[in-house]
Amino acid sequence: MDKKKLSVDLKSGVWLSAAVCFMLCLYAPLELLFTNQDEFWFDAYLLTPIMFVAFAVLCAVSILVLVLLHRAGAGLYGIVLWLYFSAYLCLYVQGNLLTEGLPPLDGETIDWSRYTAEKARSVILWVGVPAVMLAVKFWCRKKRELLNRIVETVSICMTLMLCVTLLTLAIQNDGFARKPNLCVTARNMFQMSRDANFVILVLDAVDAQVMEEMLQETPEYQDIFTDFTFYDNVVGAYPYTKYCVPYILTGQWYENEREFAEYEAEAYAESPLLAELEQSGYGMGLYEDAYEAELLLNDNGMGRFENVLSNERGVTDSWAFARWQLLMTGFKYAPFDLKRFSFVNPNAFSGLKILPEGERLFTYSNTEFYDGVLHDEISYTDQRCFRFIHIDGGHVPFIYNENVEIIPEETGTYEDSLKACLTITRAYLQKLKDAGVYDNSAIIVMADHGYAYGDIHARQNPIFFVKGVDERHDYTVSDAPISFEDLQEAYRRLLQGADGGSIFDWHSGDERERRFLFHEYLKEDYMVEYIQTGRAHDSATMRATGRIYER
Repeated sequence: MDKKKLSVDLKSGVWLSAAVCFMLCLYAPLELLFTNQDEFWFDAYLLTPIMFVAFAVLCAVSILVLVLLHRAGAGLYGIVLWLYFSAYLCLYVQGNLLTEGLPPLDGETIDWSRYTAEKARSVILWVGVPAVMLAVKFWCRKKRELLNRIVETVSICMTLMLCVTLLTLAIQNDGFARKPNLCVTARNMFQMSRDANFVILVLDAVDAQVMEEMLQETPEYQDIFTDFTFYDNVVGAYPYTKYCVPYILTGQWYENEREFAEYEAEAYAESPLLAELEQSGYGMGLYEDAYEAELLLNDNGMGRFENVLSNERGVTDSWAFARWQLLMTGFKYAPFDLKRFSFVNPNAFSGLKILPEGERLFTYSNTEFYDGVLHDEISYTDQRCFRFIHIDGGHVPFIYNENVEIIPEETGTYEDSLKACLTITRAYLQKLKDAGVYDNSAIIVMADHGYAYGDIHARQNPIFFVKGVDERHDYTVSDAPISFEDLQEAYRRLLQGADGGSIFDWHSGDERERRFLFHEYLKEDYMVEYIQTGRAHDSATMRATGRIYER
């Protein structure tokens, strides 16, 4: 074969290799970042150089393989090139047009057998397209140059189209903005004041109804909450953490009226709780799940939290960063039966941050917090202390037993995770008692939202236990109709010395309507307003008002 024909043959392979690697290594990660800016701490300026190296390496490997195939025989090369081109088209369709049925990545164990329709569509795509393309290849077997030109032209045109799409998404989603270099560390988490402390321990996804049943069945658990009042009739604000935590701390609703980051910056700046704490001389620590805390890491007031520190730009392991990016790409682009091998939790990226020397990243793992409770010493400061600590709690997957040990996901239950929560809470409260800072502390043990097996509409009833400073009495239960809308005033009263039984204006037997904004996981752009007309846990008395908040 003359050099001209060799060049024409390989040219199409080079363009196809570049197109495939661009889509998987650059377009897919950047598209995911631009459309989910709130979910990742890194920006395009950090992601792009790392993934460009991945693109260059994979592209070079792809081209090398095609060159070796061409040396083995032009006929073999032509078939493989055409199948490679078919796979490129399938990848594009799978990752951009067949994404509606993807399982939600909220930590729930995925039952892949439920996705028969999605699997069928994927099989049809990955079998049908190559079959049709091979038929075309056979029909046009004497028109090799035409087929090569088709591969080259389509590869170039699709890459240009994806570039335009990326540019559009970047403009629409502020993709050119630089994110600040901040990290949530564990600094001072166990530092307390001998004067006054205010602690909010948030156990994720602990449902009040299930917890109440456990406390009734095992009265020894009630001893953990001696001095506390358990409000079992509380309606939260949202069904998932992303919006719950800002609401708990600020009392301001988010209704899709603007960008979430804009709302959040303003809400924290205007938070009555944070303002009261600052005016009262409290040092503040915000110990939030590294994944969720990325939402908070902006330059608007994060300096007020003593554990939120500046860090060096970059990642500790570029290879792990690139590998996890490609795994996330695979979850969208791979054939459906291969997606189960392509999942990586976005939370993993937080562990790749470069931390200030001597600091460790706060993670909301139950086991890590419990280990700190057991082994880290309480230190003391003259300044009053506020500690907002959010840990895994009862969140899926259920991987904790009563001793807060990691167990296989398939053997764990929700009740096991709640028992772990009780073990952690008992140990933490005992630690404060042993350190002599329990009595001078106002303490809330709560959840951001409730939980019900297989029912995403039954998350409106989180736990809420509270005790005031120097409060002493037996474990008490109140069924007063409480709402998260009452929290800011309740905080103020606690800080002024009120006991846990008098921080709300509502009492047992009162009737009221309480608001709750429902949305599905990763579908926050569409919220439905409900009013709870009965007891908090009763989904039958949740009435839709007809108000929709969407973007």
